Amino acid sequence: MRTLLLPALVLLVGCYRSQEADLIVHNAVIHTMDEAGSTFQAMAVRDGRIVELGPERQILNKYRAKEKYDAEGRWVYPGFIDGHCHFLGYGLNKQKVDLHGARGWDEVLRRVEAFANAHPEKEWIMGRGWDQNLWDVKEYPDNAALNTLFPDRPVLLQRVDGHAAVVNQAAMDRVGLDPSASIEGGLMVRRDGRFTGLLVDNAVSVFQSIFDQADEATKRQALLDAQRDCFAAGLTMVCDAGLDTGSIALVRRMQQEGALKMRVYAMVADDRANLAHFARHGAIADERLKVRSVKVYADGALGSRGALLKAPYHDQHGHHGLQLATREHFAEVAAWCKAHDFQMNTHCIGDSANKLLLDVYAEVLGGTNDRRWRIEHAQVVSPDDRAKFAAFSIIPSVQPTHATSDGPWAGERLGPERIAHAYAYEDLRRTMGLLALGTDFPVEGIDPLQTFRSAVLRQDANGWPEGGYHMENALSRADALRGMTIWNAIASFTENEVGSLEQGKFADLVVLDRDLLKTDPGGLRKVKVLATFVAGERVR
Repeated sequence: MRTLLLPALVLLVGCYRSQEADLIVHNAVIHTMDEAGSTFQAMAVRDGRIVELGPERQILNKYRAKEKYDAEGRWVYPGFIDGHCHFLGYGLNKQKVDLHGARGWDEVLRRVEAFANAHPEKEWIMGRGWDQNLWDVKEYPDNAALNTLFPDRPVLLQRVDGHAAVVNQAAMDRVGLDPSASIEGGLMVRRDGRFTGLLVDNAVSVFQSIFDQADEATKRQALLDAQRDCFAAGLTMVCDAGLDTGSIALVRRMQQEGALKMRVYAMVADDRANLAHFARHGAIADERLKVRSVKVYADGALGSRGALLKAPYHDQHGHHGLQLATREHFAEVAAWCKAHDFQMNTHCIGDSANKLLLDVYAEVLGGTNDRRWRIEHAQVVSPDDRAKFAAFSIIPSVQPTHATSDGPWAGERLGPERIAHAYAYEDLRRTMGLLALGTDFPVEGIDPLQTFRSAVLRQDANGWPEGGYHMENALSRADALRGMTIWNAIASFTENEVGSLEQGKFADLVVLDRDLLKTDPGGLRKVKVLATFVAGERVR
């Protein structure tokens, strides 16, 4: 008997910790999100990539590592990916007046005054986050009080969605804005014959040069601030929906310097100069930066009544919303994207905007394909148009928190018939087979765990509404998790590198204190991020 066991014993001793690793994660429940739905107890990481997953003793006996992370029986998932956000914009907003949650225009004014007094060095007072739908009197504000408080200092205050803004007279004078001018795809709102200072959609773009004035030091700090908050939330990759070439170049430099560790899938802002640059230089496929898509805007937002609808708004007779560019422009960008092998990602909220762009995509794509063009938001899609997603391999990129944030008032905008097929995420998933999930931060909060709760429970952070919002379109827990990991990777052409925890992929992972797939609804609201790793490096 001894002679039979001896060779096996020698073999075991010979293999004991015979291989080097940089990191071992162990004593964990590792949800890999691979096709089989495998779970493991431990993994070994070398040079930023996963070299092996397996049982606890198998990995600990086989590898010796410079660093070990004992998960203490907690749950490990692929690092979360935000499929649609404004990473740089979020960081820049942290340097402006925060107007989120203000319960009325008076509170907005108080916050602006306090900010202005605290920052006398700032020439422009800029803020974002007001939402008239939260106010007792749900009417758009005007600039009369701003003109009185700030007769000489320009003020620009964006709505929460960024698709509307209030400016004072000093701001209008700085840019030479003529309130009687006509702006295609934009509105300058008048009341009783007087311009109120309220701008909607393309009218806000008159101030684009002001938004672009941030110097490099400001943008660097904004990117670092955004990275810190994202890592704390368990995000390891973001899809930034619209950056110019200069901002993309800064992201690249900071990544090469090692200051910016976040993975960024940058959508190029729809601008002739941006497209000309990438026509000359081609796509970017760095380890942490990918650039091969164009962000286009078809319409505005539902909250500011800029979403383009087939029939008029239920709460504004005769108003259909705004189309932000011509059909010819959309077709021109689509042709450019096809010719240069870039993905086209178009903001479409209303049912008319969705139909318009789905039809443009269909004409250029011609049938099923692997170009992975996306409709961003896909908020109100007529059932008659839904089949086009599958017919032309178009990915719906949605933000579940929009459903729960808009829920209290969306029915007033759309009416009972249209609201039935709005925010229809499960219907879209069944049609196409996958969804990209994001937050659209800073329009919504940055937390991917709230994305999960809004997708599965169809409730906001306060548990509204009881029983869930149109639960027929809730996603399963597994699909919501796929939408935040592997499906987002597929939607950004990175599925061979991230999105699941598999041998050869980057060790991007998040450790949670509860199991997203099994925790009861009450427990889901208490889940905490314990650690975040990017390429095997702990960043939180």
